[in-house]
Amino acid sequence: MRLLLAVNHVEMQRYIAQNYKVSVAGVAENIEELYELITYVKADTLIISRSLSGDSDKRQVIEQITNQRKDLRIIYLYGESDRDTDEFLKYLRSKSIVDCYVGTNVTSLELDRLLLGRDAYKGEGVLRQLIKRPKKTMWVKELDSAVITVYSNSSNGKSHLAWNLAEELSERGYKTTLINLDRGYSANIYFGIPDIYYDLLEYLVSEERHRDIIDSCYKKGSLNVVTGRLGSETSIKEVDFLKLFYFIRSKSNVVIIDTCTGLNEITLQAINNSNIDFLIFDTDLMHFHMNKQMIQQLDSNFIAEKTYAIINNCTSVSESYKYIYKQINKLNEKFKGILPLSSCGSLSCDLMHTGRTPYSVLNNLNNGFKNDMNNILKTINAREEGKRAERIYK
Repeated sequence: MRLLLAVNHVEMQRYIAQNYKVSVAGVAENIEELYELITYVKADTLIISRSLSGDSDKRQVIEQITNQRKDLRIIYLYGESDRDTDEFLKYLRSKSIVDCYVGTNVTSLELDRLLLGRDAYKGEGVLRQLIKRPKKTMWVKELDSAVITVYSNSSNGKSHLAWNLAEELSERGYKTTLINLDRGYSANIYFGIPDIYYDLLEYLVSEERHRDIIDSCYKKGSLNVVTGRLGSETSIKEVDFLKLFYFIRSKSNVVIIDTCTGLNEITLQAINNSNIDFLIFDTDLMHFHMNKQMIQQLDSNFIAEKTYAIINNCTSVSESYKYIYKQINKLNEKFKGILPLSSCGSLSCDLMHTGRTPYSVLNNLNNGFKNDMNNILKTINAREEGKRAERIYK
């Protein structure tokens, strides 16, 4: 089987490539690329998602594909059911397309059914069953892989959280890569990165060697850190970030993107490519309003259901914390969670350049920072050693 993938979902693409004895002949990131690939890629099966970016109507897309490649088997991922679902599925059937999935979650078992026909229904029965099948609640006990974007509209602790989070996830057995894009590239100080790595990012980008970034960057056990020159105000271009990101994603279980303060094109791409977001607040009311403005600017790109609001440098029993908590809750009640992160005092400064983090040295379980970090890790279902969760795609 030779697949052409047009699902616009990096993790699903990676899972298919790694877990099925198939050849991925091409990957289309939008409708225009799909039309181009169909003309010359020798694929026998296309997996296409309705969410694939592009201006064309979904029926027009199917018409174009079937006119160009009448021999191509099509697997269609419809997404969430709506009022057009029944009519569109009937339309697909008229085009002899019966391998379809309707729903917001695609599990590995569903991929088995769609790709390999394991326990699959046949013909018209597929359409009826998918329409009538009730939604199931999926419990995911442990995080298997993720892209985590840390962002904010003010300087209030993004890099500090990314530092502790990256170190601990790598200690728990994840192949973790931290992409540090914050102004001044503060990861160099936090991780004690030697200056031999300072110009690596700029050099690889200028030489179009994006694929070499993981092999060349700073490493510590199962942790990779991709960063620029300490103190530099220069940022990479959006196209270079995306190239780096896709190569990094293919070789990592967890990617953490520590963004530059404020909203720019790279931060927007980081948010659009993540499945977990940490939006950092503190107890400063001005910073709250700056984040509120950022959410308004993001508009439909802001997805509260995948976003955790982190209230940094706080004490959860203080009046200032309670006030900001209420303001955040009023701002959007659909946040996946609102979590405190207490200050760790002078440890941040003391541990710079030492290769250690505040989380790793705090053995006192009564410490507020340690407790709050444990709560964040638990909330995202970070796994323990020796355990594994079923993959689920949303």
